[in-house]
Amino acid sequence: MQNDFRKDNKFIEYLIVSLIVIIFISYVQGYQCKYIKPLICKAPVINSLFAENGLIENIQSLLLFLSIFILIRSFRIFKSDNFLKVFIIFKIIALTYYFGEEISWGQHFFKWNTPEIFNELNNQNETNLHNISNLLDQVPRSLVILWCGFIPLVFYFFKKRFDLSNKLNLIILPNLKLLVVSLILLLFFLPDLLVDKMNLHPGHHVDGKDVVEAKYYDILTFNFVERLSEIQELIFCFYFFIYAIALNKIRDNNKI
Repeated sequence: MQNDFRKDNKFIEYLIVSLIVIIFISYVQGYQCKYIKPLICKAPVINSLFAENGLIENIQSLLLFLSIFILIRSFRIFKSDNFLKVFIIFKIIALTYYFGEEISWGQHFFKWNTPEIFNELNNQNETNLHNISNLLDQVPRSLVILWCGFIPLVFYFFKKRFDLSNKLNLIILPNLKLLVVSLILLLFFLPDLLVDKMNLHPGHHVDGKDVVEAKYYDILTFNFVERLSEIQELIFCFYFFIYAIALNKIRDNNKI
């Protein structure tokens, strides 16, 4: 049992390293495209990585599908705790919605024609809700950033100082390595938020001078990275997958 636990922890470490490698590649590729060799962005290999329905998006879909599968399998750990059962059901529903929206409820794979009502309302002419309005896109995104980024770190801070229940620990932070993913997510999210709130965008003038040159702004906020929002979503998906693995391992170790 102890060996299995160590193996799972190793697998989680490999996942985190894989995430860091993908982020590093996207960082280097984005910098090369924007500041050194713009023509590199037109290479087929690069396009296949970051294009709509490309490799990065397909990795997201796979991780979400596996997360849902593992959570369904883990449902049996909560034999007598109705609260935890409800929480897992809610988590499965939320991830199923996320997965469905990510693949436009199957349209990306089965290539059906977009229904007329979605053609009229959806700004990408796809069968999904998050491209219909900013509210349906940004509110769920903000909730995911809160859950995956801020809440685990805040919980860990208070857990060290107060005697918090094992149930909360299970729900919020089933494995401490999730904190690494939380920090990576905030690294990609907070700079852009702070620059926005402090009006440091290129073109914002104080006494007739730009506060931040465009290049420094891009480097600070990672905005030169090709399709930055997709990298952020990839971090979400790695978080959910690692969370599901950690929860499943608790089931196998009978720690409830």
